[in-house]
Amino acid sequence: MKAVVLVKQVPDLRRGGVGVRADGTIDRAAAAPITNPADLHALEAALQLADDVCALSMGPPQAESALRGALEIGAHRAVLLCDHLLAGSDTWATANALVAAIEWIGGVDLVLCGISALDGETGQVGPSVAQRLGWPQATACESLAIDGRSLIARRVVEGGYERLRLPLPAVVTVGETGFAPRYPTLPNRRRAAAATIERIGAADIGIDANSVGLAASPTKVAKMVSSPLPDRGCRYVGSDGFGYDDLVAELIGRSAFAPRDEVAQRTPTPLSVTSEAAAYEGDASVWVVGQMTEGTLDRSTLELLSQATQLAPALGGGVAAVVLGAEVGAAVDVAGRHGADVVYLAESPALSPYRAEPHARVIADAIRARKPDSVLFSATTTGRDLAPRVASMLNTGLAADCTDLYIDDWTRRGVTYERLLHMVRPAMAGGVLATCLCPQARPQMATVRPGVFELRELPRRPRVESLAIELSATDERVDVLERRTSPADVDLRDADVVIAGGAGCDQSSWHLIEDLAAAIGGKIAASRGAVEARLAPRSLQVGQTGATVRPRLYVACGISGALQHAVGMQDSTTIVAINRDPEAVVFRLANFGIVADVREAIPQLVAALDQRRPAPPS
Repeated sequence: MKAVVLVKQVPDLRRGGVGVRADGTIDRAAAAPITNPADLHALEAALQLADDVCALSMGPPQAESALRGALEIGAHRAVLLCDHLLAGSDTWATANALVAAIEWIGGVDLVLCGISALDGETGQVGPSVAQRLGWPQATACESLAIDGRSLIARRVVEGGYERLRLPLPAVVTVGETGFAPRYPTLPNRRRAAAATIERIGAADIGIDANSVGLAASPTKVAKMVSSPLPDRGCRYVGSDGFGYDDLVAELIGRSAFAPRDEVAQRTPTPLSVTSEAAAYEGDASVWVVGQMTEGTLDRSTLELLSQATQLAPALGGGVAAVVLGAEVGAAVDVAGRHGADVVYLAESPALSPYRAEPHARVIADAIRARKPDSVLFSATTTGRDLAPRVASMLNTGLAADCTDLYIDDWTRRGVTYERLLHMVRPAMAGGVLATCLCPQARPQMATVRPGVFELRELPRRPRVESLAIELSATDERVDVLERRTSPADVDLRDADVVIAGGAGCDQSSWHLIEDLAAAIGGKIAASRGAVEARLAPRSLQVGQTGATVRPRLYVACGISGALQHAVGMQDSTTIVAINRDPEAVVFRLANFGIVADVREAIPQLVAALDQRRPAPPS
């Protein structure tokens, strides 16, 4: 079996940040280059599954060091795609180049890459490459096994996992919770040192400036700005006589334990003619691709519908919810309640449970037929799996994991593009905010991080239209063998209190996180480090590649405060940090700090809570 692993060299943002120069370009001087950590998990998966493993990288000449590192670990061959024509390529153009290189290598049964790259965290490359190759895909995988000419993949979803059977050849992305990378051996180090890394250019694989590079890329970066962390002036336990009892008293005084009155927690009132705004009668300019959970639209979809009502007037007017599944009629009323003027329904047994290819086919066909200006997806495991494949089918751009959206004009080289969707997203582990645009290709597309937009009720009486469902012979080739989720673990965003554990915890101390959560009545979460250490499932991860939360109280236990995590929790009302390193960045984010090991601090905090235990949130 022959496998290709896509390997990327990235700045080590875990040890050093990046800055933005005066001209708007990235200054990487403080971050040394490393192999993208998630790609090392993908390489390990390939070495376990295949007997012929080729590492493929696209980048400048210095990217050879990442490929030589792959050879040291056990890859049998290394290819560097290096050409000045590739500079500035977005994901669409990158996928074009990588697919051409994969076809040049030839005879490939399996393509693997990390779930995302440390510098961009878009997660788009895998699905985009799969669509370009015409192969099935499985993303966020933590377990893979070969079964004849099929691949059995276990992929992480919100609150659990699902198992898929894919025919080979296929493309998979590998998450941080599976396939712990091996260490290089001395024989492999010697072999890698003597190996010749094959270098190919654009002409070798038959691509030119029409399909790669900055000019060909549909997505443009309009600007980049630094995104510094806030400093809350942390008050420390043990300083000036401030003890654990005082900390609990302060938290009670801040109402940190009181439940919020969230729109999502209120019982909605029935729709009535008097409470509704008039629905837009024309074609909707902004589409929101809905996600169903427990028989209704999930919260992230409703957040996007609420925001879409603010965007649509400048883009021509009208908001549509696009809902696919076996029986999805129940989505109509709730979509209308949150601003949908029209609900496009695609109902078929082939669309339930979710699978990327049939869903992408129906959505892409509908977009071609009805031509919306902009299409939004939630940046959930489903949205991150689906949106890149749809964008690739439509040859348009996609901005991933956005935290803000607004409409404005943009002028470049004397040309003004009017009423563009400005898509703001964190990059470089959250240290930079990039504003992305799609000036010419349509539709403009974005995935949006759940929890960044306010949920509002904006009642409409939407009209309902059915979408055509015309699937190809290969669209149903992936089988969902099993899907298991726990509703209690699906959504951290509704939690009033979040207790998060990080890499400063281990298997022997993780129960203390659970004890603290039980003492306060909060939900358990985890940093990326804790997930990689398999202390918690990825569905509980907070941060750039996890959930964005805004609880009344966030307790960070053994978490360093890396940018990747901070962007997912920095807007919490009150933050308490526990870390044995007094220089940990997390203390800048915190209102209150405890400089101690979690094994020492949490029992004392629980004891203080027992003395003045607040009532758990209802």
